[in-house]
Amino acid sequence: MSSQEILKPTESVLVIDDDPIFCELLVSDLRLKGVKVISAFALEDAREVLKKHHFDLVILDNHLPDGQGTDLLPALQQMEPPPYVIMVSIDDQLNSISDSFSHGVHDYIIKPVSIELLWEKIRNLLTFKRNSLDLANKYQLLQQLLSEKAQEESLAQHVYQNMANSQYELPDFLAVRSRPMTNFSGDTIFSPPNPSGKIQVILADAMGHGLAAAICIIPIVTTAKAMANKGKTIDEIFHEINRKLYTEIPDDRFVALLGIEICPYSSTVTIVNAGLPEVLCCCKQGEVKRFRSKAMPLGIMEPSEFSIQPEQIPLDKIKQLALYTDGVIEQTNPAGEAYSSARLVSQAEQLAKNDESLIHIMDDCMQFADGNAIEDDITLCVINGKALHGQLQTRTEEEPVSFGEIDYQFCIRGKVIASLDVLNQAMNIMQNSGLPRDLCQKAFTVLAELINNALDHGILHLDSDLKNDFEGFATYLALREERLSNLTNNDQLTIQIYTNSTTFIKISVEDSGSGFALADNSADQQGLSGRGLGLVEAISQTVERNAKGNRTTISIARN
Repeated sequence: MSSQEILKPTESVLVIDDDPIFCELLVSDLRLKGVKVISAFALEDAREVLKKHHFDLVILDNHLPDGQGTDLLPALQQMEPPPYVIMVSIDDQLNSISDSFSHGVHDYIIKPVSIELLWEKIRNLLTFKRNSLDLANKYQLLQQLLSEKAQEESLAQHVYQNMANSQYELPDFLAVRSRPMTNFSGDTIFSPPNPSGKIQVILADAMGHGLAAAICIIPIVTTAKAMANKGKTIDEIFHEINRKLYTEIPDDRFVALLGIEICPYSSTVTIVNAGLPEVLCCCKQGEVKRFRSKAMPLGIMEPSEFSIQPEQIPLDKIKQLALYTDGVIEQTNPAGEAYSSARLVSQAEQLAKNDESLIHIMDDCMQFADGNAIEDDITLCVINGKALHGQLQTRTEEEPVSFGEIDYQFCIRGKVIASLDVLNQAMNIMQNSGLPRDLCQKAFTVLAELINNALDHGILHLDSDLKNDFEGFATYLALREERLSNLTNNDQLTIQIYTNSTTFIKISVEDSGSGFALADNSADQQGLSGRGLGLVEAISQTVERNAKGNRTTISIARN
């Protein structure tokens, strides 16, 4: 043992014994081992010493001149922290030993005492005390860290819920059941408002679970909201979300996404599935259709390489539509068996046959789990076709009492075409004029399609066929950016809006391009191009094109 350890003892022992020789031997031995030692020969002396010093361990003789050693135990036990006590006594009676332990001593040695044996007992108790104090300190630190973590999680959960969930009210025709694995869910479903009148529902499942997964949801919600506010379609929203995730989240993270876009004008439902389990559609004829994923989850592929394949189904064929995350089919029971896609589809067919809601799949899944812990975030969403039809039929508003006249013309030339949001300029006028919302939504949809068509094909001379080739979609976007940067003052876009009633609106869009001839008005509704012009035909009461093909005029009736 080094001299430094002897000179700087860290632990202290009080020896209380009326045998001066024993005390001297023990005190000398302990000091040599680096222990701070004080001795007392009677209870009264010991009480005075205890008023001035705190000890880690007390060696106590049970037979002292002024009383029993056990009389001191209550005072020792009230100290904080209480010292360990080794009783030394000539009394070898079992009752005395048992009584000492019942009063709180930690060890009992019968005299005569072996100093070596006593030292081993002292060393063990002091080591145990050190370890106990260290464990108590670590426990206190752990409790502090857990408290701080709980506060941080509470704040994060508040922010997450406000951003990811509470911003949007889900449509009444949509039923949702969810079971998060932890306080934070990597699953979310939301329906951002779209000025076009289309209803968009997005279900997201971020990789993993807990806070790490939930954080990846936030950029999805904010991006989708911003894009939907501009009237963008579900496939455009997916492309922008992928770009955002690819640049902002870590390389080992991704998000599976499912988008539903309900168009009341063409009476179609567009489904985009990027990495989630198949969508189940219970048709009115009793058939169960499946829409499997046809794209990679978002955040993996570079924006220039990412592609999706939207699928459509007529609205009047849908009885129920079930969307769910993989936590449903991967949930296991106590036997280790997964719920599985096969069981889910079988349950869906049985529920549809009995004319029951597919939302009861969740009940079957939880019954199958039989008390097993939730192993991943679970979300199940079901669209009720009948309720959806009812909501679309009642989406009208009362007409304003009176209305004046709007005769608006807007012309832009050159590079400003690429930077100015003319669509929102026009929509601000219509929305703030008091026109009914459903009429504004129709006008927004048509105006967006006509402006995009005039810019992309009339002014920029882009070929729509590129968008039918999914690998060519990136080429289409690259060419668009290049040609937008080369606009001149000879490039021109003119918009005219006229109405003097709350029941109709007339819109005209003209570009400075060479015009085009539309060979087939019934464009392929499943392609990435052609859907827009078909939608314009479906919404508009009349559609007129000039002979050159660079000016389109449409008239929209409210009902």
